[in-house]
Amino acid sequence: MKAKKVSLLLLLILIPLTVGLKIRLDDLKVWERYKQFFFYQGRALFTSYDAFYFAKFGKDYLEGTYKGGKKDPLRFVPDNATYPEIIPMESWLGAKIAKSQGTYIENVSVWLTPALAVLVVIPLVFYFYELRLPFTGFGASLLTVVSLLYLVRTSIARFDTDSLNLFFPFTIALFLLHYFKTEGKERIISLLLAGVASQLYYWWYQHPGINLAIFTFFVIAFFFTKRFKTKELFLAFLFFNPVLVFEGITNLVGLTKTYIINYFKPEVQGFPNISMSISEVRHVNVPQIGKFTCGNELLFFVGIAGFFFLLLRKFYETLILIPIFLIGLMAFFGGNRFAMYLAPFVGAGLGYVFDLLIGTLKKEKLKLGGYLVGFLLLTGTIIAFNSLSFKVIARPKITPQLEGDFLKLKSLTPKGSWVWTWWDYGYAIQYLSRRATYHDGGSQKSPKTYFVATSYSTPNPQVAYNVILGISNLGAEGIRELLKKGKRPEEIREEVFKGKYSKKIKSPVYWAFTEDEIGKFFWINYFGTWNFKLERGERNGIIELNFCRESKGELLCKNAVFDKLLGKVVLNGRSLPVKRYVIKGSEIKELDYGNPLGITIEKVITKRGTLYLLMAEQPFRSMFNQMYILRNYDKNLFKLVYDDFPTMVLYKVKGTGE
Repeated sequence: MKAKKVSLLLLLILIPLTVGLKIRLDDLKVWERYKQFFFYQGRALFTSYDAFYFAKFGKDYLEGTYKGGKKDPLRFVPDNATYPEIIPMESWLGAKIAKSQGTYIENVSVWLTPALAVLVVIPLVFYFYELRLPFTGFGASLLTVVSLLYLVRTSIARFDTDSLNLFFPFTIALFLLHYFKTEGKERIISLLLAGVASQLYYWWYQHPGINLAIFTFFVIAFFFTKRFKTKELFLAFLFFNPVLVFEGITNLVGLTKTYIINYFKPEVQGFPNISMSISEVRHVNVPQIGKFTCGNELLFFVGIAGFFFLLLRKFYETLILIPIFLIGLMAFFGGNRFAMYLAPFVGAGLGYVFDLLIGTLKKEKLKLGGYLVGFLLLTGTIIAFNSLSFKVIARPKITPQLEGDFLKLKSLTPKGSWVWTWWDYGYAIQYLSRRATYHDGGSQKSPKTYFVATSYSTPNPQVAYNVILGISNLGAEGIRELLKKGKRPEEIREEVFKGKYSKKIKSPVYWAFTEDEIGKFFWINYFGTWNFKLERGERNGIIELNFCRESKGELLCKNAVFDKLLGKVVLNGRSLPVKRYVIKGSEIKELDYGNPLGITIEKVITKRGTLYLLMAEQPFRSMFNQMYILRNYDKNLFKLVYDDFPTMVLYKVKGTGE
C-alpha cells in the first residue's frame, strides 16, 4: 500500500477515535473535582440502570454462583428468571479485568465503555474505504462517536451492551463485503471471519434475531451476484451457526412484538402496558431524532438523503447494511434508543456529498492537502452541529447515599430475603445488596409490576399487605394460569385485594421505598389506579416544591407560593385551595383549612434539610405517602426496620419468613 493511502487511512481512523475518546473521558475532570457526587467509598457510580445487571452477572461469576440456563435466585421472585446459557461477554470481561486489577467492576467501566464504544470507527472507515469512499466512512465514524444519543448510551461507567452494538454489525458487514470483492481462499476466509464476528456478536448482545436479519440480507445479496456458488452459501450457513439462525426467528418475532406491535397498546395481557413509562422506549418525533443523531433536523434530512442516494448508486455494495439501517428506522415507530443506529448512516450520507464533490476533480492529481481541506470542512460541520455533545456530563443513576443504603441492606436483611420495590433499582439491589427482587429492568413488563404499583397507590394498608403476600404466592405464572382459566384482570385484582392468595411464605419480605420514587410516583400511581374499562389510570403525582424559604406567613418557592394564613397556594400561576398543611418532624402535625376539595402541602424535616411536597387527596392517602414520606403505617402488618428518609425507608412485611 502506498504511503499516501496509509496516511489517509490513519487520518480517517485516528481523528474519530481521538475525538470519540476525548468527548467521553473529558467527563472525568468533573467527576474527579466533585467526587462526593460521582463515587461512593472509592467505587464509581454507574450511569445506567442496566449496568447493575451486567455487573451482577460478573459478580455471580466471580463468586461461582453463575449457573447458565438455571434459575437465578435473585431475579423475578417467586417465579425466578433464568440465567443466560452463556454469561454475557461484557459481564465476563468486566469481572476478569476487575479481578486482575483488584478493583470494582464499576471502576473498570469508567474507561472500558468509552474504549469499546469508539471501536466502531474501524469497520466503518474500512467498509467505505473498500468502496473508495473515504469521506463517507469518515463522516459515518465521526458523527457516530459524537452523536448525542450514542454518546449518552456509551458514556463513562455506563457498562452496557450499546458500547459494541454498532461495532459488531458493521464488522460482520465489512467481512461480507470483502467476501463479495475477493476470489479464492481469501473469499472463504472473509466468510469465516464474518461468521466468527457473528458468534462474538451473539455472545455480546444475545439477540440472535439481529444475526438472522444480517444473514438474510447476505443471502439476498448472494443471489444478486453473478458468482453464485451453492457450496459457499452452505458454508456461510455453517459459519453463522444454524442453531442461532433458527433461534433468531423466535427472537425476531419477540422483538417485533415488544417494540412495534405491543408498543402502542394501552394494555398487554389485559394489564396496563408499562412500556409507556419507560423513557428509552418512548416514541419521539423527527426533530428529536435529528437532535439525537446529528444535532439538527435539516442536517439529518441532508444526511439521510445522501445515504439513500448512495444506496441507489451502489445498491449491491450497501445491501448488507440495510438490516442495521432498519433497526435505526425503528426509532420512528418504537423507542428512541434505536436512533443511535441511524447516526452512522446520517454521517455516511453527509460524507458521501463530499465524496461526490471530490469525484468531480481528478483524484489522481489531488494531493493529501486537498483531502485535508475536505476533512476539516466535514469535521467542522459535524462538530458545530453537535456542540451539545461536548457539554453533556455523564451522571450516575444512583446517588452515593442510596448506594450506601443498598450496600447496608445486605446487613439489614437475612440471606434469602425478597425485596418489594419499584423495578428501576431491581438490578442495583441484586448487585449491591445480593437480595432478590420481584421485578427489574428486564422483567418489568409482567402483570406483577401492575400489582406492585397498586400497593403504592392504595389508601388501604390491608390491601397493600394482601397484594404483597398474594403476588409472593402467585407470581407471574400464577396470574397467567388464572387468565387461562378465563378470569378477567379485574377479577384477579379483586381476589388479590381481598387476600384470597395471602398465604404465609418462607422467605422474609421487605418493602423498600427510595428517594427516586417521588419523581416516579406519577407513573407508579397511574398504573396503580388503572381503570380497566377506561384503559387509563389517575394522573396524580407528587410535586416537589423547589428552593423554598419561609417568610412572614408565606412559603416562597421557585415553582409555588403558599399563603399559610389564607390556605391558598399559587402553583405555576394558578391559585389552588389548600385542604391541609402537614409538618413531619419527630411527630406529625396537621393544620386543617376546611377546604374539602383542596390539595395538601407537606413539610418534611430531615437530617439533610427540609422537603416541601404538594399533592392531591388521592396521593396523600396512598401508602407511598403515608408509609414512606410520613412513616405512618399499620404496626400489625408492617415493621419499620430502617429509616433514612428520603434516601431509603425499609419495612419488614409481617408474617413472612416466620
